[in-house]
Amino acid sequence: MAAAEAIAAIIFSITVAAIVLRVVDESVAGLAGLIAMIVFTKYSPLEAFRIIDWNVIAILLGMWVITGYMIEGGFAEAVVSLVAKRVKSYRKFLLAMAILAGFVSIFVDNVLVILLFGSIVLEAARRAGGNPVLAILLIGFSANFMGTALLMGDLPPQLLHSIAGAEFLDFIWSHGRPSSFPLLTVTFLLVIMSMYMLFVAREPESMVKLDEAETGSQINKAVLTIGLAGFIATVIGMAIRPLLGAPLGFITIAGAAITSLIGELYNKASAKGVSFEKALEHVEWRALLFYASLFGLVGGLEVNHVLRSIAEHFVGFIEASPYIAYTVFYWLVALLASVIEHDALLLTFLYLVRDAATLSGVNAWPLYWGMAWSATLASNLTVAAAPALYVAVAMAEKSGYKVTPKTFLKYSVPFVLLSLIIQYVLSIPIWAPLMTMK
Repeated sequence: MAAAEAIAAIIFSITVAAIVLRVVDESVAGLAGLIAMIVFTKYSPLEAFRIIDWNVIAILLGMWVITGYMIEGGFAEAVVSLVAKRVKSYRKFLLAMAILAGFVSIFVDNVLVILLFGSIVLEAARRAGGNPVLAILLIGFSANFMGTALLMGDLPPQLLHSIAGAEFLDFIWSHGRPSSFPLLTVTFLLVIMSMYMLFVAREPESMVKLDEAETGSQINKAVLTIGLAGFIATVIGMAIRPLLGAPLGFITIAGAAITSLIGELYNKASAKGVSFEKALEHVEWRALLFYASLFGLVGGLEVNHVLRSIAEHFVGFIEASPYIAYTVFYWLVALLASVIEHDALLLTFLYLVRDAATLSGVNAWPLYWGMAWSATLASNLTVAAAPALYVAVAMAEKSGYKVTPKTFLKYSVPFVLLSLIIQYVLSIPIWAPLMTMK
């Protein structure tokens, strides 16, 4: 059994290294690692299939289909048009777009948010004579920041649902105290205002003039209405899931199916509709494969008792002072998540803490929240930790603006440090004491 543990740990470490170093595509590395785990350890294909949380995969797929209709309906154009008509300077425009990117990413995958808003801010910066690199990175940081605020925005909150049983409303208020959405919102606004004073305030004050073609003419009101209606209905269904008694994956797939059916009927009846195939183009199939492989990989560690062995060494920290335990796990995960793909890291640590908390008999919820927050916030430090930021950098360089590591860190370091410190200060007095309550 010791040999099986060592082999499983080595396979997992090599796979994570391949993901971090981008030796090959992340999804390919994850799938290859999963196959190796099955072939070389006592981990059967059936066990791997059962361990993959298909409920989470269904949530992601359903939400991507629904947002596909919103995007095709001109959701981004409608938002930008609304902002452009109300702000009178480039500085305020960039500030507004960063805030919007953060809050939209609560509901829409952060990569999509960057793709939707990135080209707009790059063009606005060019016309105003501003710094395009600052503009696109601020959008990227913001989109990556708020994905853990509610249940549907990114993988970390869905991992909390899968492993810890967090429901939609738990992200607003949990265990009699404010949780993810209110705390992250306060932190986000404070960080954005700090970044404004540090960097954006030095940008030109000149007016932003965007053409109608960039802000309004691409809006398809009927398709946008169908997408928004499906989205709102699905969110309501997710919020009342305990009353419905249905898995979240079923609710989101049902919402996607109904939205797609109405969209198809409208498309057949009108030349102005959007086909189902077009909406599917916005599904991140590679990401689904990657996330499925992560569940399978970590499951291999669980089956081969690697996580249990490591968890035994964590019991001492968890049984210490709640404030010490919260601090250790918050900053340990933050340190690792700054260089390691944060979804894989968080999934592993959630399992570790679950097992360690079971052994020590303490309430693990403060650590679950703290690790989810610190992993997400720290991932903004490097491109390796948050693949979404690679998209932002690629967009800038495709437009002719070089993003050197020094330039990236110039903006990412203050953003991440402010994020982690503010969230830690806000959250520890609220959540650490709960560890003593089982």
